[in-house]
Amino acid sequence: MKKNVRPTPPLTRGKRLLFAAFTLLIPVLFFILLELGLRAGGYGPDLSLFVADTISGETLYRINPGVKDRYFSHFPFTPTTSVDYFAVPKPAGAYRIFCLGGSTTAGYPYWFNGSFSSFLRDRLRAVFPEKKIEIINCGITATNSYTVNDMAAELVDYEPDLLIVYDGHNEFYGALGGASHESVGRFRGLTKMYLSFIHLKTFLLMKEAAGGVAGLFRSSSAQTSPGTMMERLARGQYIPYGSQTYMRTLRDYEDNLADLKEICMANGVRLLLSSQVSNLRDQPPFISENSDVPRTDAQLDAKRWRDSGMQEWQNGRVDSAFEHFRRSVRSDSLRADSHFMLGRCFEKMGQRDEAGREYVKARDNDQLRFRASSDFNDALRSACDDANAIYVDMEHIFRDNSPDSLIGKSLMVEHLHPNARGFFLMGAALATAMRTHGLLASVEEWRQHDTVAAENLWERRCLTDIDEMIAKRRTEILTAGWPFKDQTPVVDRVDERDTLGLIVEDVTRGRTDWLQAHQDACEYYAARRDTARLAREYRVLINQVPHDVKPYLQLAHILLRQGNISEVRQLLLRTLDLSKTILAYRALGDIAMNEGKPGEAVAFYEGTLQFKQSPREQVENGYLLALALSRSGRNAEAKAQVLKILKINPAYKQGVELLARIGQSD
Repeated sequence: MKKNVRPTPPLTRGKRLLFAAFTLLIPVLFFILLELGLRAGGYGPDLSLFVADTISGETLYRINPGVKDRYFSHFPFTPTTSVDYFAVPKPAGAYRIFCLGGSTTAGYPYWFNGSFSSFLRDRLRAVFPEKKIEIINCGITATNSYTVNDMAAELVDYEPDLLIVYDGHNEFYGALGGASHESVGRFRGLTKMYLSFIHLKTFLLMKEAAGGVAGLFRSSSAQTSPGTMMERLARGQYIPYGSQTYMRTLRDYEDNLADLKEICMANGVRLLLSSQVSNLRDQPPFISENSDVPRTDAQLDAKRWRDSGMQEWQNGRVDSAFEHFRRSVRSDSLRADSHFMLGRCFEKMGQRDEAGREYVKARDNDQLRFRASSDFNDALRSACDDANAIYVDMEHIFRDNSPDSLIGKSLMVEHLHPNARGFFLMGAALATAMRTHGLLASVEEWRQHDTVAAENLWERRCLTDIDEMIAKRRTEILTAGWPFKDQTPVVDRVDERDTLGLIVEDVTRGRTDWLQAHQDACEYYAARRDTARLAREYRVLINQVPHDVKPYLQLAHILLRQGNISEVRQLLLRTLDLSKTILAYRALGDIAMNEGKPGEAVAFYEGTLQFKQSPREQVENGYLLALALSRSGRNAEAKAQVLKILKINPAYKQGVELLARIGQSD
């Protein structure tokens, strides 16, 4: 007999929804738990924007070199980052500026002491010595507006008053750029999504796993990626003016500028945007035609006219060469090298304005887009409104300060990086923009205080022979290879007897760093008793690494022998804010005594007593304290102090004599 089986009642609508929700939650919970586990286990690199260091008992922040891992994943890259420290929260009354951008912002081919941020900081502090001015350089080589926006979104939490952005040259080939080999795709939305997900440990795990799988199918030659970072990011990516890639990258740049402006406006932060400067006069276009693309008849004609024009030019027939180059650009208006040679012809004929226009066209039509074209500077100008985002026409300023108004090697070291004078000019231009718009101080305050002569600032610049040699060697190495020459960079060896040259070579080859190079230079100059250059090295170290007390004391020692007591006193007082030393207390006490200020000397000599000392030092410093007390009219305290030192050394003659004098005056 069959048993009756009751049918299972159907799930109610509520239970079905609950079951579906639970099913969907399982993978969500899995990824949440995985993320929490990876974070607890410390998985992955530290992608924080800043890291904290403890200096003289104070927690200070500086940019994290590891932040580059947000932007670079295909090529190994270790950028140099600044050591500009700042406190959190911001000290009362401080004016805080962050500088953003690529290699020019970072000061290449110098270190950060040659950057526009350092020149600007030193100028502002000279104009307003009573104000607390902080400038933190966040520049990273080979980055672009994606990096700027990513950083700016976090920087607003660190109480900036102003952001200064010099950015635009790297939009095509910089990390995540429109034609870079270091990219996650062609679409801006995908790049922004990537920058959002990169902070998730789960995403990093998946990214590493995908990279490991891809590595199994990648040839060893592809993995080595020879050449400079510039070459690895850009080689083979040639982009004609107005092409699809060109226009897409320009639109992305405009959108990134709009987002940056919105970030600043939403957080009450002022923004300075600088136009991009290029070497126009002395840098021929890198790529005028892509040999991999079939040429049209017009392009073939343009090349023939260009080639014949070069023959005429080389034979000194400028008028004939001019006609050939003009016919070349009539056949192909995008022919960059013909525009450049037209510029040369115009310049030879004394027509500087026409030459400048042709040089600009040559730059804009260069298919290897290392130099920002006019469209990108136009985008910068259009993004500004003089209220929230202020435009600084740096290109115009460089043109006004160049011979014949043609930007070239008088202010540039190669295709787009300024020399020291150029960086100095940038700092001055940014300060002028701040003055015009009443930033840091009112326009009236600026008018009253901005009286420091530019040449005085230039003479006091914090660059030494070592810095200029480093810049020259870096430029020499860079321009010895692609894209300047189609070869592995080959430069002359440094003479083994050239001590400074060897110091520079270690820096440029990455075997040591900027700080060690300057310390080595100090030893070199000290051994040769070249006190002028030695003092300048110490001043640069103090300027760039102000939390290290040693250069202060070493410079004070030099100045003391030169009789510059006023500056010695200032230096030693600054050291006491960093690290208290018996040397500083003793020297400050001696200075006060020599100036007839025994009351002031007492405080400094008392400071020497807090340090562990030998019996001889206890007696000497104790005697000086007793002498200062006596001359201040504090005889009872002076007597007690003398008795202390005589317990250590009863035969100390100066102590016995001082005790007798005190007894006579009682």
